[in-house]
Amino acid sequence: MSGFVGRNAIVTGAKGDIGRSIAEDLARRGVNVWGVDIGFQEQLAPQPLGSGTIASMPLDVTDSAAVRAAFSQIEQQAGPTSLLVNAAGGPGKVRAPVDQVEDVDWHKVVTLNLDGLFYCCRQAARSMKAAGGGAIVNVSSGAGRTYTRTGVQAYAAAKAGVIGLTRQLARELGPFGVRVNCVAPGLVAVAATREEIESIPSETMSAHLGNIALGRLGRPDDLVGPVLFFLGEDASFVTGQTISVDGGSIMLG
Repeated sequence: MSGFVGRNAIVTGAKGDIGRSIAEDLARRGVNVWGVDIGFQEQLAPQPLGSGTIASMPLDVTDSAAVRAAFSQIEQQAGPTSLLVNAAGGPGKVRAPVDQVEDVDWHKVVTLNLDGLFYCCRQAARSMKAAGGGAIVNVSSGAGRTYTRTGVQAYAAAKAGVIGLTRQLARELGPFGVRVNCVAPGLVAVAATREEIESIPSETMSAHLGNIALGRLGRPDDLVGPVLFFLGEDASFVTGQTISVDGGSIMLG
């Protein structure tokens, strides 16, 4: 894949397994990466990794003003950001029938997975339009392409919204040289999903794996290749698209 050396990138959710894998691979390919995440305790200056660098910064993506300030600070220190990966998100702790979901739980999940992603896209668009181009990759979910287990209504709705927002931004930002695409992972074995996976009865898990053509759960590094494809020059004529990264669980034309 080409078109990475010397570019600046922001990766949200970079403390999580998926975000960290993407951020580290980009740095190894020569990108100057800023990983942001609410879980980081302090800002760390850029450190060499491969032929690029990687830095980190605490950021709550659901805070619009904080997103604006963080992106501006990064640009002042490193120059224009031409790559953005929105990997922050998660289903939250709510596992309940729809008639038992409280307003606060609904809004918390939607705010993290959709509002926060919008804030980051909006700020990146301002910079990328001024710079004459860029690429954004949003991380949705298979839950946003079809449906999932009962109890994640807000997550499914928000992730479907991510796919819709991706298409809309691709259409709007295309004339400015900004491409916007999306990946939709299936169930990925990461630290954040370990408890959920371990709670699934063996018979249920066997049935789930039976519905996956490749017969296994996803790994964080499974997302890296599709994300890098969308970010790189090999996808210079690709925008507004969503790739399912789920081992063949959902096969859409």
